[in-house]
Amino acid sequence: MNAQKAHVLGAALAGLLLSSCGGEMPSAKAGGGATAPDFTLPSLDGKQVRLSDYKGNSVVLIDFWSTTCDPCMIEMPHLVDLYKKHKDRGFVVLAVSADGPESRAQVSSVVRSKDMVFPVLLDEETVVTARYNPKRELPFTVLISKDGSIVHKRGGYTAGDEKTLTVEVEKALAE
Repeated sequence: MNAQKAHVLGAALAGLLLSSCGGEMPSAKAGGGATAPDFTLPSLDGKQVRLSDYKGNSVVLIDFWSTTCDPCMIEMPHLVDLYKKHKDRGFVVLAVSADGPESRAQVSSVVRSKDMVFPVLLDEETVVTARYNPKRELPFTVLISKDGSIVHKRGGYTAGDEKTLTVEVEKALAE
């Protein structure tokens, strides 16, 4: 392989690796239709939010993110727009913060600055993160149909991913 090809290949690989804060390559893969494990987490405003409360009524997007994850911050305005566009059709976003208890003030600040108008959940013990996202990729999104089955998963974020996610959300809402 000549030096120019090696440089191009190296740059492409670096771009893929940087698109995920978890250090793993992003994996755009469809869900296997498995039932989403139930969980209860406290929200930033002190309420307890249980995933199963949405079953049968809503399409749920769980977004695992962190205040220190640049791709998460780039993706967040797209998730806010997607939520605002489809919330009246039964679409819910649950933004699960992977930040620890020492970062709660920072989480609150980001929530305000990014206009995150959906529930922001605190997984300070990383129990839910470990169950859904064992590689701890960030951002990591899981789309759950109204019947509670996982229909789409994606780790990392690359510009343009929001288009695929929009299609998946609209397909789930139509079912």
